[in-house]
Amino acid sequence: MAGIGRSVEGYLFLTEEDADIAKEEIGRINYISSKMKEDNPQAVLAVYNRMIQNNTFVTPVGHEYLRTLRDYLYRSSQIPDELVGDIPLIVSYSDAIKKSREPEKKAPEKKRKTYRTEYRRALGVIAVLTVMIGVMFVMALRSDVPNIINYRTAITNEYASWEQELSEREAKVREREKELDIY
Repeated sequence: MAGIGRSVEGYLFLTEEDADIAKEEIGRINYISSKMKEDNPQAVLAVYNRMIQNNTFVTPVGHEYLRTLRDYLYRSSQIPDELVGDIPLIVSYSDAIKKSREPEKKAPEKKRKTYRTEYRRALGVIAVLTVMIGVMFVMALRSDVPNIINYRTAITNEYASWEQELSEREAKVREREKELDIY
């Protein structure tokens, strides 16, 4: 059974804290019941009014005890009904109902602000990365070392320089042969 730790006297509370408050109220109820003389309606009325003034009970468990005392006082012929006060509730049920029916509007605004800041941050990162890639291309084009961008030109130039060097050597060898009349 879900919420067994939050169940007190047949009431299932939303939080453990509320259940603990109800358990404390049960202790107060037991203490008050042991000290109060229930055969004396005047004493019961005095205790009842004091508990209402001090907001001694705030949970349904405590309110149920106050209701039993109020019913006892109404049944008593010694106490006029006008002297028995109503049980005050410190919880606004209409606010709770409105909150449960209306979706929260503040959370989406925070998300929207978060999305905007994340979007701007992402645009900044994209801009920085684009600039870095552009700089890397410029460096690659101006570099003397062959790379994937200019390897064909670099290899063609290298072969051309070898061919030119080879042609120059052959020309020198032929001149030398002519001088020596070897051929």
